[in-house]
Formats: sequence, structure tokens, C-alpha cells
Amino acid sequence: MIPLYLLRHGPAMGPEGGAPTGRMDVPLSEGALALWPRVKAELLELGIQRVLCSDLRRSKEPALDLGLPCLVLPDLGEQAFGEWEGQPWAEMRGGEAFLGSPVHTAPPGGESFAHCASRSLLILQGALDGEAPTLVLGHGGPLRAILAHFLGLPLDRALDLAWPPYGLTKLEVHGSNRAVLRYHNRTMPRP
Repeated sequence: MIPLYLLRHGPAMGPEGGAPTGRMDVPLSEGALALWPRVKAELLELGIQRVLCSDLRRSKEPALDLGLPCLVLPDLGEQAFGEWEGQPWAEMRGGEAFLGSPVHTAPPGGESFAHCASRSLLILQGALDGEAPTLVLGHGGPLRAILAHFLGLPLDRALDLAWPPYGLTKLEVHGSNRAVLRYHNRTMPRP
């Protein structure tokens, strides 16, 4: 059994109006940076022994700051929205088709959620090792895909999982396709 913690990175700086940031390498917001020391302290109390993160700053910088063995895996990066990154949803051409089938439709120059999920799960499966309590400090899309996989949810239901910034989930992983959910979206830092 592997204790697996999934933490979405803190709020990031970026475009206004709900525009997707995807693979844009934006930093964490000032508010996220102010909360980070408390989040970090709580994470370190969990007994985590290793960290997996993407190569994007909003994931990598806090992961490295934990001071634990860290594996930077670009395939844990957020879904690529291609030409749509940084554009408000209301201004996107062709957005209706994407929103009608967000799992299998790729934005222009981007990737589908199904592709994002596949690459994220493949790299995670290869990176899990032994029984060391592990933290994935990542992005909403890949984390939803990972959680849905271990809970046996169809991929289209993964997008129904809410996941706020600094929301923490704990799984007990038993093999490559099964896990017990201990909690989801625990607020970090705790009030």
C-alpha cells in the first residue's frame, strides 16, 4: 500500500476572466505565496517522503521548497490548450465543439483531456515505487484524471470533480488500478 497525497498548486497569476492557463508557465499569486509556509508545514507533518511534480513553476517551485526528494516530470503538466491559452472562453473560436465534448476534443494546437489523462497516468504509474508516502503537487486536469482512475470513474466524470487550489486528497493505493479514498479536497492550510 502506498499513501498517495494529491495537492493542487496554489492560485496562479495569469490571464483574467477564467481563461485557461494550460501549459503557460505562470508563477503563483502573491496570495498563494503568503499561504505557502502554512501549507508546507502541514504537508511536512504528514510524513511524506517524496514528491512528484510537473516542470511548470506553479507546481515545481513549491515542490522543491519542501526539501524532500523530488522528481520533476513534465508529463504531469496541465492539459495543453494550445492557441486558447490565456484567452477568455467567450472569445475562443470553436469553443462550442470543445465544450460539447471536452474529453476527446483538442483545442487548436493543444491536446484533449483524454491525452492529458493518459500521459499523466502513465508517468505516475512508472514513478510510484515501494511504499513511501508520496505527494503529487500538480494541476487540476492531471489530478482529476489520477483520482478518477483509482476510483474507477469513467474519464468524462473526472471533469466533474471539484478541486480548488491547495485542495488536498489522500488515497491508499493498492496496485496499479485500485485505491481507497481517505479524503478529498481537505482545505490547506487548515483554519
